[in-house]
Amino acid sequence: MPKRLTESQLDQFNELGFVSGVGLVEPSECSNIRERIEAFEAKRPEDAVWAFDIKANLLFDWVYQLGAHEATLDAVEDLLGPNIFNTNTVFRIKEPGSGTNYGWHQDAARIEVAPCFVIAYLAITASTPENGGLRVVPGSHRSTLPFKIIVNDDGQTQRKVARTLQVEESDALDLTLEPGEVTFFSGLLVHGSRANRSRQRRIAILTDYTAAHARQSKGQGSGQLVRGVDAWGHIAPEPVPVGSCTAASVVLRRDVLNTYPENPLMGSLAPGETVRFPDEPAFMPQT
Repeated sequence: MPKRLTESQLDQFNELGFVSGVGLVEPSECSNIRERIEAFEAKRPEDAVWAFDIKANLLFDWVYQLGAHEATLDAVEDLLGPNIFNTNTVFRIKEPGSGTNYGWHQDAARIEVAPCFVIAYLAITASTPENGGLRVVPGSHRSTLPFKIIVNDDGQTQRKVARTLQVEESDALDLTLEPGEVTFFSGLLVHGSRANRSRQRRIAILTDYTAAHARQSKGQGSGQLVRGVDAWGHIAPEPVPVGSCTAASVVLRRDVLNTYPENPLMGSLAPGETVRFPDEPAFMPQT
């Protein structure tokens, strides 16, 4: 018997690759999260550029705690089973009038994970078509579709990203979420977002959840065990951060990403390729 999702929601996820509008976090908590985000941006604007990117769950204790939210894990358990890793948390913030456009992509295109991980898109503010909310292509999660690698500066300078080819716009669905609602979708679901044409910030936090028994097609991933046990050892364990983007947690994150650089967001490394990820400027490789 499911813990959080209904049988019809599970059927929809299996058939279409996503389920949306799942209310899990109180709107008041979302307001508190927004206050935390904006306080950090005001105090440390130079760090917000990179700290809210890949593996933010290694930098902020409250981000880790959000990823271990009981109701969220109940829903994830319905989708993946009882043994769960958080393998990445990332912020996606679009300013009013921002032209940032995340083109069509499958997060698991470059490094396949079997069984595929599930992404939880948590709306901290309302997420709408007008402010650049999530768009999905229902039913596109059954296999890796043809893609090309491009260099995209949205979110991270010189980041290599996979863009899905030949997506029919008419097949796409715009999702609308209120603060505290979640869309769960397969890492193989084709998704993207448009520019923010509104006068409001759009803030979302995305967490990748991976079953402990899952295997990557290339390299070894890493993550924080947030529920159950790990009897397989396929995913390297990550510690829990203490405090908010402390010097120790910055070093911890850097060490993890340099040790386990091949993950679905960053992709596989070519022989001799330099590891790149958002970091303090002094530690960023020169282009």
